[in-house]
Amino acid sequence: MERLRVGLIGWGTVGSALGGLIAGGPLPVELVRIAVREPARERASGLPEGVDIGPVEAITRADDLDAVVELVGGMDGPRAWAQAVLGRGLPFVTANKALLATHGAELAVLAGGTPGAALLASASVGGGAPMLEVVEHLAATGAITRLRGLLNATTTFILSSMAQGSSYDEALSAAQRAGYAEADPSFDVEGRDAAQKLAILASVAWGRFRPEREVETHGIVGISLEPGRIVRLVAEADGEDLRVKPMELLPGVAFASATGVESVLEIEVRDAGSFRIRGPGAGGRATAGAVYADLARLVAGERPILFSPRGR
Repeated sequence: MERLRVGLIGWGTVGSALGGLIAGGPLPVELVRIAVREPARERASGLPEGVDIGPVEAITRADDLDAVVELVGGMDGPRAWAQAVLGRGLPFVTANKALLATHGAELAVLAGGTPGAALLASASVGGGAPMLEVVEHLAATGAITRLRGLLNATTTFILSSMAQGSSYDEALSAAQRAGYAEADPSFDVEGRDAAQKLAILASVAWGRFRPEREVETHGIVGISLEPGRIVRLVAEADGEDLRVKPMELLPGVAFASATGVESVLEIEVRDAGSFRIRGPGAGGRATAGAVYADLARLVAGERPILFSPRGR
């Protein structure tokens, strides 16, 4: 393959950052098509010249693409798009945690039964930190006994701000102004974002699909915190139980030092000790970099399938 021809669904913060990477990066990747909700209005919003702009169906049905990237989020639309793309034997690359933590198993089965298909999702967990790849590697070389991490950058930002004296509302407003929290922050502060990421990591770590509904989830909505107290929204799993809940930490503990939008994951492996990975868990450039890394695997000829029991 001389060039990997890509169709991109979504041109938001991450999509536009990915477009910049494709245009200026070293990989032989060409952005051929982009799907946006309102093509006429969004043509003037920094979309690249010479790229076909149209509806999603123009991408899922196109015969001039080698892979499709989905960066819209949500469930119903992306599920149908993934099924259409994988069913045609094309790689599907996504950052969609909700889709994977709910329908990941069925998508893996579809991809595994269709020659040429692949399912990649490095950007779904960890942002700029390659958490999924590290867990996959360690699971292949030893028995993982526990996962424990700070998987939601928004709550880490809020709780670290509160430890410095801000109220919950003040810290949330600051996160929204900085672009780390949505106008409707419920997905983050109720713990669902972290729960979905934990479900994805646990599924890879122990080779059995664990949907979000199996995660015991407690968020930080309305939490009160005295200045100086260190609390973080901790996600942990031991192969059987999966939980997300706010926990008070002692100074000096690894998680206690995480501030801003940093994400951290500790992986304990039997007879091999503990491994830790940390990095920026939010931001368009960091997340787009993870997507770009997935495209690099496709350029190299790999066709991995997330959640595949065969490890393809």
